[in-house]
Amino acid sequence: MKLIKALFILALFLAFNSLVAQPYFQWFDSIQVRISGNYVANPWAGGLNFVQVSEIDLDLDGKKDLFVFDRTGNKIRTFINKGTANTIDYRYDPSFETRFPKLQEWALLADYNCDGKEDIYSYSTIGGGFDVYKNISTVATGLQFQKVVTQQKSKYNPPSGSLINLYISSVDLPAISDIDNDGDLDVVTFAITGSYMEYHKNMSKELYGTCDSLIFQMANRCWGYASEHPLSNDYTLHDTCFGNVSGAELPAIIEDNRSLERHAGSCQLCIDLDNDGDKEFIAGDVSFANLTMLTNGGTPTNSNFVAKDTVFPMNNSSTIPVDLTLFPCAYYADVNYDGVKDLIVSPNAPNASENFNSVVYYKNNGTNTFPIFQYQQSNLLQDQMIDLGEGAYPTFFDYDNDGLKDMFIGNYGYYGSSGFQYRLAQFKNIGTPTQPKFDLITRDYAGLGSLGISNITAAFGDLDGDTDADMIIGAGDGKLHYFRNIAPIGGTANFVLAQANFKNSNNRIIDIGDAAAPQIVDVDNDGKNDIVIGCRNGKLAYFNHIGSGTAPIPVMDSVSYFWGQLKVNMPGYFTGYSFPFVFKDAGQTKLLCGAESGYLRLYDHIDGNLTGPFTMLDSTYLGIWQGTRTAPFGADINNDGFLDLIVGNYQGGVSFYKGVSSIITVHDINSSYLWSFDAYPNPANNSLNIRINNIEKNIYTIEIYDILGQLVFSDVIKENNYSINTEAFSQGVFVCKVTSKQNNTGTIQTLSKRIIVQH
Repeated sequence: MKLIKALFILALFLAFNSLVAQPYFQWFDSIQVRISGNYVANPWAGGLNFVQVSEIDLDLDGKKDLFVFDRTGNKIRTFINKGTANTIDYRYDPSFETRFPKLQEWALLADYNCDGKEDIYSYSTIGGGFDVYKNISTVATGLQFQKVVTQQKSKYNPPSGSLINLYISSVDLPAISDIDNDGDLDVVTFAITGSYMEYHKNMSKELYGTCDSLIFQMANRCWGYASEHPLSNDYTLHDTCFGNVSGAELPAIIEDNRSLERHAGSCQLCIDLDNDGDKEFIAGDVSFANLTMLTNGGTPTNSNFVAKDTVFPMNNSSTIPVDLTLFPCAYYADVNYDGVKDLIVSPNAPNASENFNSVVYYKNNGTNTFPIFQYQQSNLLQDQMIDLGEGAYPTFFDYDNDGLKDMFIGNYGYYGSSGFQYRLAQFKNIGTPTQPKFDLITRDYAGLGSLGISNITAAFGDLDGDTDADMIIGAGDGKLHYFRNIAPIGGTANFVLAQANFKNSNNRIIDIGDAAAPQIVDVDNDGKNDIVIGCRNGKLAYFNHIGSGTAPIPVMDSVSYFWGQLKVNMPGYFTGYSFPFVFKDAGQTKLLCGAESGYLRLYDHIDGNLTGPFTMLDSTYLGIWQGTRTAPFGADINNDGFLDLIVGNYQGGVSFYKGVSSIITVHDINSSYLWSFDAYPNPANNSLNIRINNIEKNIYTIEIYDILGQLVFSDVIKENNYSINTEAFSQGVFVCKVTSKQNNTGTIQTLSKRIIVQH
């Protein structure tokens, strides 16, 4: 059966598409990287910035693994527990990431139905609350989730009040905890007004005697008799706030008192810190660097906060307090595999907080209900990967002429008390020609950090005709800076700044707007290197080397600021953050372009067409998605004859893809056809739109096949615009085939596109 399916897929591609051989890459994590003298466990894990950490058994082996959700690009990263007791020992495995639905803003995992499998609570796809996905994994099917709630409701005026969305903003994080110890999970969150904590009781146990339902009602509008100051993160204890009652249940209230004012931002964690059965309250606030803990002196059914601690967890166990700019949030998970949950703290403020040492780990030397937290490190998981803060823009260049390609990675910046610090990291290749290894030499190559160049993106190539590589630095302000290599032939590179604010042939400063991302490459095949530049607006600029080729400062002529007439912006976005990698494939020029969306776009029809529109072969090349603002670069670093690919992203890390062979890919361009079709959005979430581009009316059939060659959808298209509901589709890669029978000739014509469904 497997052979039949494989033959079907091959036949599908051969019968209906022209065939184009393209580079093929596989994610590869076996190239070693040494940082600070030690080889790290997960160098190519892609970086972490502002994360939310939960436990879950990803591979169903009985051990809890780690689910990490990063607010930078809503990126999920999954780490497998290797099972070493009392040790942080994880292996990054991205294969589980596509098993999760598409999540946004925040995501916490907790077992709501008591089946031992963590379910997903995440900010609602329609806003103003949260959705819930049930974990339906089995050994036979692997990790799977099923959406059971869209925008969870709660009865705000029990016992007979109407159901209203249980409001949680996109910047808040609720506490999901069994507050009353009855066996089902309740929710504590700040009211919309921002001062009081609301306790929404899950009524599953009371109504059904089980914990497998999500039936909420307001149990207290001012949980614990405490309120937060509207202008600070200070708390008033023993508050006589409206709606507070002595018991766990509220009497009926005539009207819903939810204000239209929106809470600024807080995150909550409710755990028992003193083994008395009730839950303490730990909160971070959007404008502050500390965590505040309120001690619960009440009972599980009548909470009463009696003390506050603004230097938590210092008073818990004589350790250092949380001091993490900005908006720290706390998570409770066993990360060292010793059977007790530890405290993890990370900021919840993208682009405005610590992004390098941003996953703080406190080991629990006590129990789950009487924890003793002891500070361990500020870079959990980050210390085992390449992490450059925010933004990672990689390239390869043999700087010491030893025949091994070294790695350089620029960044948007490391967050610091005085603002962002912009750097270019240097990794020396200390391996062999066939087995590369990298060693971090410095995070500030050539002292570029002292020049104040923002959003550093480096490109290397010979621009003055002396056979060694010079350096162009792209900056956040859209300008370029030219550094000439003055090293002797065969010597280690020695760069000196030859021209700041690099100029064109008209002696005007080259300025492409913002976020200049240059590549030095001979585009027109005249033996002189040109410059292609990506930028914030999503377009590419092309500057042709028109000088003698040996001038100390090359003469560059602007050919186009809209090169190839391509723009990588997502629909409705003014920004695109294009990042070009131009390369040769079987003698033909191709372009792989990174973008803000995170997907890579592949283009051809470049040779002999430098002033015309390029052809986009693929908008989601190989389904590679490593987060937002991707930055691809390629080189054959292991000398096996295949191009290898490294991809940076805005989380500050890089992922490596080994070139393994060439494959046959879909190319639906056929000049003899008088029609074409578009399939969008791609990736699709809940729907896929088909637009037929044909002046003449015709009838088309559409068929969608999964990667195993199974037909999952078919229909007849009678109009030029058609929509498909993809909610029932599994996540993954599909082939969309549209067929037309030409009325005048009776000819059958078929076009195909590869699409991705990502919920």
